[in-house]
Amino acid sequence: MLTILAEAALRSFLLGSIVWTCLTLFRVRNPHLQMTSWTIVLFASLAMPLLMRWTVVTVTVGALPVPTTEHFWPIETSPPELLQGALSSESSPPAAVPVAQHQRIDWLAANWQAIAMAVYAGVAGLLLLRLALGLHLTWRLARAARPIDEPGFGNVRISPAIDGPVTFGSTILVPSQFDDWDFRKREAVLAHEGAHIANRDFYILLLASLNRALFWFSPFAWWQLTRLAELAEIISDAEAIEVLEDRLSYAEILLDLVQNIGRIKPAGLEMARASTIRTRIERIVAAVAVPPRAAWRQRLWIAVAIVPVAVASSGSIADRAPEPPAFTAGRPDDRGTVPDNPERADFYAFGPRSVLAIFREGDDLFGQLTGQRKLHLTQTSDGNYSYPATGGPITFAVDAGQSAELTLHQNGHDVHAARIVAMRRASAEMSTTLLDQYVGWYELAPNRALAVTRDGNGLHIQETGRTRVELTTDGPDAFFSGDGDLVVFLRDDQGQVPKLLLSDQISGARLAPRIDQARARIVEGEFARRMTEVPDRFRAQTPTPGVKEVILRGIADMQNGTPNYDRMSATLAAAIRRQAAQLHEVFVSLGAVESIFFRGVGPGGYDIYGVKFANGSAEFRVLLGPDGKAEDVLFRPNGNDEPGDVLACSGQPNLKAQAGNAPIKIQLFNSTGDDIQLYSLDAKGARTTHGTIADDRSAAFLTTVDSTWVVTDRSGQCLEIVLPGQRTRYHVVEASRGEPEHVERRTAPLAGSEEMLRDYIQGLDRGQPNYDRMTAEVAAETRQQLPFDRAILAKLGELRALSFRGVTLIGSDVYIAHFANGSVEWRIGLAKDGSIGRITLGPSY
Repeated sequence: MLTILAEAALRSFLLGSIVWTCLTLFRVRNPHLQMTSWTIVLFASLAMPLLMRWTVVTVTVGALPVPTTEHFWPIETSPPELLQGALSSESSPPAAVPVAQHQRIDWLAANWQAIAMAVYAGVAGLLLLRLALGLHLTWRLARAARPIDEPGFGNVRISPAIDGPVTFGSTILVPSQFDDWDFRKREAVLAHEGAHIANRDFYILLLASLNRALFWFSPFAWWQLTRLAELAEIISDAEAIEVLEDRLSYAEILLDLVQNIGRIKPAGLEMARASTIRTRIERIVAAVAVPPRAAWRQRLWIAVAIVPVAVASSGSIADRAPEPPAFTAGRPDDRGTVPDNPERADFYAFGPRSVLAIFREGDDLFGQLTGQRKLHLTQTSDGNYSYPATGGPITFAVDAGQSAELTLHQNGHDVHAARIVAMRRASAEMSTTLLDQYVGWYELAPNRALAVTRDGNGLHIQETGRTRVELTTDGPDAFFSGDGDLVVFLRDDQGQVPKLLLSDQISGARLAPRIDQARARIVEGEFARRMTEVPDRFRAQTPTPGVKEVILRGIADMQNGTPNYDRMSATLAAAIRRQAAQLHEVFVSLGAVESIFFRGVGPGGYDIYGVKFANGSAEFRVLLGPDGKAEDVLFRPNGNDEPGDVLACSGQPNLKAQAGNAPIKIQLFNSTGDDIQLYSLDAKGARTTHGTIADDRSAAFLTTVDSTWVVTDRSGQCLEIVLPGQRTRYHVVEASRGEPEHVERRTAPLAGSEEMLRDYIQGLDRGQPNYDRMTAEVAAETRQQLPFDRAILAKLGELRALSFRGVTLIGSDVYIAHFANGSVEWRIGLAKDGSIGRITLGPSY
């Protein structure tokens, strides 16, 4: 065994030397690429004893020709008893000492391997015991620590037993002084430790410690652990500096932290180690820029280059003599068949409230981000897929849905998303015992709970404010509802069901943790409070005190790059953290605030404000909680005074992107009868894929008024060119009829729109809307908003009349609905088959 370990250590050292030489020769200084390289070497080192057995190349060679002599002479020896007699007669008594010494030498020669093995096992055992004790004690320390709410950073706990921040697994431990630190110091610490968690540094260094314990006699194993720890700190320091945007301030924070270190040293990643702090600060001060993140392609090329070297370094060559030929009865080859890919759904989480769902329907892939629409995924030229998210396209690689993790690229940033559900449609029998495991309460939002109940052999769900729905089995732990919603119960390592995933067409996939009945009462009480307040507020159309100040403070904070998460709900804070960099750029580009004005109250109780900036305008919809915090904020930039236009495709060769700073949110509605593709033009006039919009569906995206967008059919043939502006904020893409014409907007309502609206309002009032007369998108929106709409209609009273007021830019008919107790505005648009394709209640600008 020791021989195998020694050989494995030597081969690992050879592999490490080759990798170090290549990194030096090719001047690879990026810490992300170096971390990838040495992590692969670490895995190869741990697997080297097995690789040595698996990578033996056996070469068949013929017997070497050996020359033979013509005569064989016998070897003459004396019989043993004669030799023994001769020795006895000539030996003197002192001969006993060398005989005993010879016996000891023989014993040592025979047992040196046992001694070496005992020494090796003793040292390795001590190192492993030290590692296990450290993990156990730190686990107890983390378990005893007090959890705190830090949205966006997972499990953060305060422990009085430590002096500095520590990462243990996926838990961030901070000292008791954490609450007294200023915001920038907390932000830097959490960003640093959060980077360790995102990069899984704890587990990599745990493997490196295990490698050191197994190969403690190899200096390379000790160097590997030191180098990986150093690279992990470099990368996490860079992440913290990028968040803080101030190198010197971060260096001062490190110095301040290291001065307090000196007591318990947990088995985790410490942010400030006295032994390395000087080197890190010198590196931070001397650096001129944050090292760029490595793209997945670069990491892949590194792996492709190292893996063959690792296999070669573990390989051996053996020879064998040729075997005599043997007769084998022939039989036909067994040829396996490749089964067709079944329909499936994969869900990837990259935050506590953000899930990307990837659906495979036949040969097509669809994606849906939490809070956004389900859209067709477009394959880009480099083989990746693109999802047209509102804040910018999200691109990622999909290997037939088998990835356990996705790396999402959006606006120059990479986000790692772990797969939480891999649903494959299959028949599954449900016993009453299994059904009982699902029964209980789950929290979808602070004011929405989901009740799961069993009725005999059937399972039902009921979301707060909605009707009870029966579930149909669709696979192990997976169900479909009659509304088309997907429900998947998620199990932990013990086989329990601590949470579920609910996916619908409008909200996308949402994770809901299991809660007890007491918490469910609180959640439903909050919903009841909103149901009581919203109808009166909508009817009165008066602003909530304090919302205007919240908007102005929020704008100032975003322009300064210091959003105040303490003034937001946990859900909103998590969303802002993910988009902080992009929102900072958007608000800076808008410039100073010139005026702010109240526009109305939306049907969900949101206060609607318009804001005029120096370089454009925007709309804010804010929901203020009873504690004065912003529960939710919807932000839509509306560009500047540029009108925008729709151009013929013949002008594309002369168009290219221009540098603009007026952000605008564009909404396109597809009325062509088929899928359309969406591309933006870069500075050279080349197309960049942004996604696909299905027929009778809409998609919104953030851009600037100086950008250029090309709309094509499935084949990429240009249909029209859209220049963002006031006339194209809401734009309907219709079937191509040659050159686009500027047609006068309708002034009369569409035939049947008034009848459809009246039927829609009456269905809402009864609580039984006619979903068959709506598109799937509108039906899903109506189900979600039904409780609030019914409460508003109950306050307004009986519908008396509808009066037509005009047509919107997107082609929706505007009506004023007159009720017994007031009047409200409705906007309705019809699809090509006469069903309701768009509908909006309340103020919309």
